[in-house]
This record gives sequence, C-alpha cells and structure tokens, in this order.
Amino acid sequence: MVKPFSFCPVCSKTLEWSMINGRERKICLSCSWVHYINPVPAALAYVVNNKDELLIVRRAHEPAGNEWALPGGFLEAGEEAHEGCLRELKEETSLSGKIDRLIGVYQREVEKYGSLLIIAYRVVVEDELIFLNHELLEGAFYPYHLRPEVRIPLHRQIIHDAALTELVS
Repeated sequence: MVKPFSFCPVCSKTLEWSMINGRERKICLSCSWVHYINPVPAALAYVVNNKDELLIVRRAHEPAGNEWALPGGFLEAGEEAHEGCLRELKEETSLSGKIDRLIGVYQREVEKYGSLLIIAYRVVVEDELIFLNHELLEGAFYPYHLRPEVRIPLHRQIIHDAALTELVS
C-alpha cells in the first residue's frame, strides 16, 4: 500500500496532520505543500466475442492469485483509459478488440495499492486466439451457463453492471 509522506518533498520539513477542505491531510507548515493521496487509475475489460461469450481469465499472481477475473491493469502515464484497457487486454491475452461502451467507473480501497479508480469497458473481439502472458494461468471465452465463478467482488459487480446495460441497450 502507498504510504503517506512523512516529510515535505519540497523543503524536507516534517509534515503535520491538519483539516483541509473537510479532510484530514498532511501539510507542510513551512511551505504549505499539501499531500493529497490520489487514487491509482486502472482499467478492466469485459470482453465478448461474436457469440456473446465472456472472456474469463485466471490470475497467476497476487492480489487474488488463482482467482477467475476480468483482464485489466494499471494505466500508464499519458494513456487514456480506453487505450490502457485495450493495451492490458493485448499484453495479457494477445487479443485485439474495440471498445463498445463504458460499463462504469468504480472506486475501491485495497490493501496492496491503496485507493484505486477503476474504469470498466465492454470490449468486442473478432479473433478469439488467446496467448496468455505470465500474469495469467488460463483464460477462455465462456457462454453464460458455463462461466467459472468469479469471486472478486469488483469483477462480479462489473459483470452484473454489464448485464444491466445489455438489457437497456
């Protein structure tokens, strides 16, 4: 997890806790630098093929090692969320896809990384040939009735929300 600063990165003085804009934040009383703890951005892909089967992958590493999940990962500097979503999909599975629509934006607090801001997209792929990288143990497209159980709460929520948007569109 990202730890808050103890010393000011501008003038090296010890930071103090103070109520700023309605929140407890660390501030440098010498130069007025404020430590804002911002979320780390990530993108997840709800990937479907032309048979409307969903791509589910099994993670190789923590957090949630050996769990079934949706592909995705952290955005890189200068990268739009939709670009990062497609890049992560390509890196993890070798699949190229097209963003169909935004499913939702979610905020989560996780022990390892702290605050996350996750953007989830529905992605459509034409080619289903999957080559997994070291981050995944397995992955395949599954029809609804044969999907493995996804137990990661956020991923379950995204699958649920995607189903609701399917009903609306």
